[in-house]
Amino acid sequence: MRLDRALIVAKKDFAEFKKNRYIMATILFMPLLVAVVLPMIYVVPINELGRQRGHPISLELDITYELSDAYLSNESIFDTRLSNVTIKNCIIQGSIISNSIIVNSRVNGSEMSNSTIRGCFVTGSNIFYPKVNEGNSITGSQIVGSDTELKKLQDIMFNVLLILLVMIPVTIPTVTASYSFVGEKMNRSLEPLLATPISDLELLVGKSSSIFAMSMGATWSAFVVSILMVDFLTEPVLGYNPLPTLYWIIGIVVLAPGMCMLSILANVIISSKVNDVRVSQQIGGVVILPVLIFFFISIGGLISSGTTPLLLFCAVIFAVDLGVLWLSTRTFQREEILVSWK
Repeated sequence: MRLDRALIVAKKDFAEFKKNRYIMATILFMPLLVAVVLPMIYVVPINELGRQRGHPISLELDITYELSDAYLSNESIFDTRLSNVTIKNCIIQGSIISNSIIVNSRVNGSEMSNSTIRGCFVTGSNIFYPKVNEGNSITGSQIVGSDTELKKLQDIMFNVLLILLVMIPVTIPTVTASYSFVGEKMNRSLEPLLATPISDLELLVGKSSSIFAMSMGATWSAFVVSILMVDFLTEPVLGYNPLPTLYWIIGIVVLAPGMCMLSILANVIISSKVNDVRVSQQIGGVVILPVLIFFFISIGGLISSGTTPLLLFCAVIFAVDLGVLWLSTRTFQREEILVSWK
């Protein structure tokens, strides 16, 4: 296969796409619109839950003692800084406790951070990032930085947002790839193209590469915009930028191109067999079904549960891509197109 010939076909298609306002509007505006609107919708519940997180109450602590790596039981502890201490059945007042275990104790006017707290009566205190917080009676206090529920919501919402954005590189080729051959037929330029000394594989690679470049260019632009939108809207509430995560990077770099190629190859085959753009687009819309399956599987928690299931799904998609590529080289016959085209 000569890549220079495929490149000539790709450049020709680029020029054709630029002339068609409908195609250019689909490529440019639809992804950016989705990238702006969806993040605005998806960050609302995240921001709401983020605002519900507690803010520390003001405590005037006068620390006069320090103690670390100790075991305390049935003691009264006042104005002490405690670190890596196990505390059971104690009374604690005006102290700072970190990286400790506090069990069945009364805590008042103190700060506890990165600690396990069980069966305690806590009043007028701040609890920062508790490791375990169960069986306690907490009044007049604030739990600050307990992000378990927020993190779970973020993972679900952001992963579903990624899946919806993956619809972009699948949807765009239903327009561009559907037009690739039918448009040639309508413009009366198909016969000269098929009569050129170029192999079927070179023709398919040329047309597919032009569609892939435009589709993924728009897709990656949409991903960047959506990441910036999410970070901009959530950073004031969360205090950090939640995206991009490893899950998103895999989706952008691996999954989106794989889904795009699947859509392109299927739609090019369909476009070469029909004589009407609308029919080609309607049939090509069936290609979106794998994404919908992916969406519902992810909602069920199978793929969105981590990067390993996502990578396995990506491997399946690329295996399907190879199968569709093999099928396209077998079914694409320029002689049949020339004879049957009317």
